[in-house]
Amino acid sequence: MLRKTVHLSGLLIVVGYTILFHFFSANIAILVMTALLLILLEIEYIRIEHKPRITSMFDGVFRHHEKDNISGAAFLVISCIICFSAFNYWVAVLALFMTVFGDLFAALFGKVFGKTKLHNNKTVIGTSAGFAANFAVGALTIPGFLIVTLPMALVATITELLTNKLDDNLTVPLFSGFMGQMIVFYMDLDLPPIDFTFLGLF
Repeated sequence: MLRKTVHLSGLLIVVGYTILFHFFSANIAILVMTALLLILLEIEYIRIEHKPRITSMFDGVFRHHEKDNISGAAFLVISCIICFSAFNYWVAVLALFMTVFGDLFAALFGKVFGKTKLHNNKTVIGTSAGFAANFAVGALTIPGFLIVTLPMALVATITELLTNKLDDNLTVPLFSGFMGQMIVFYMDLDLPPIDFTFLGLF
């Protein structure tokens, strides 16, 4: 569960990008996220190559296969950089929100209520809860664009279900975001303008 709490840090990256984008530019925001990635990679290098004792305090944060490999945090930052560079702002935000909330609700409901296994040790209840969370996030983020949010929610859920050895912090936002962006291009949709007053900060 500690890992899921850390997973929510992805929301801070989205907010940080948005603030930098508002006050400076998209290029500056991407550059700062790249700097964050480089810092994480340096930390990962120390953790994996030199294994200092202090890292044992954070064992609960890492999955088994991450103990000697790059962690999901770095993959999440990589996903943020790609999503905000390649996709429409709202598509990128939605893809990253689905990565955070879909995984969180799938894990919570799957662990508490899940009994029937579906795939990769994931349950029917957990997967259904993940899809519901993805769909709800889409409906709240860009209401009125069901033609974008529903396929994205479906792709995010299926990708989460099928991802095993790869990191879902990378696969879920990229696949769902790509789906959303292709729909926007193909349907020639005009997504809502980027209005930063929604944060209540500016």
